[in-house]
Amino acid sequence: MDKRQMAGAGLSRRHFLYGGVILGGGLLASPALARQICRPTEGDILGPYYRFGVPFLAKLAGPEEPGERLVVSGTVLSADCRTPIANALVEVWQANSTGLYDTQTPGNFTDKGNFHLRGMLYTDAQGRYRIETVMPGRYPVPPNLPGLERYAGITRPAHIHFRVMESLHVPVTLQLYFEGDPYIAKDPWASGHPDSTIALQADGEGRSGVFDIVLARGF
Repeated sequence: MDKRQMAGAGLSRRHFLYGGVILGGGLLASPALARQICRPTEGDILGPYYRFGVPFLAKLAGPEEPGERLVVSGTVLSADCRTPIANALVEVWQANSTGLYDTQTPGNFTDKGNFHLRGMLYTDAQGRYRIETVMPGRYPVPPNLPGLERYAGITRPAHIHFRVMESLHVPVTLQLYFEGDPYIAKDPWASGHPDSTIALQADGEGRSGVFDIVLARGF
């Protein structure tokens, strides 16, 4: 598979390492090698702020939401890193621009109020998704979280949570990070998932980035 074919399939550099040998002035890469270096997107922790029952919406932040505008789009792909998965369920949630989730109110860690900066959507016929939101803020890991006590006080880099699932594939839970964040290197989760870190580009209203997700086959 040459670079033109890979670009046509909408593949991200996160899922491929190029390899091959030069023969007669051309680049040859064996199909076996391509299968070896294509891999599913690795999972990450769910985190303590997940909530069931979020609404179907792709525009997480309205115009009144404080923070820098952010658009994240991409394609959900099957295990061959080429076949788009239509109707995959993509669920997202995040902190606001100051690093607070909608569950965090004084004295109440599990607020049952309205959902905020959370939503879910289905990929289209080409496996594509797109969310509109704001840049999430960083925050310290709270003390006394069950199982995470030793990480209390660590500043988490900016991130967005994803859960992606489809009936013929293995679901994945992960966190999306952003290149250049100075807190990635010391974060025990972000530093272990470089494939889930993307570059952002400035546009007229804020920033945007592309994040493709590869699901393993369920059989």
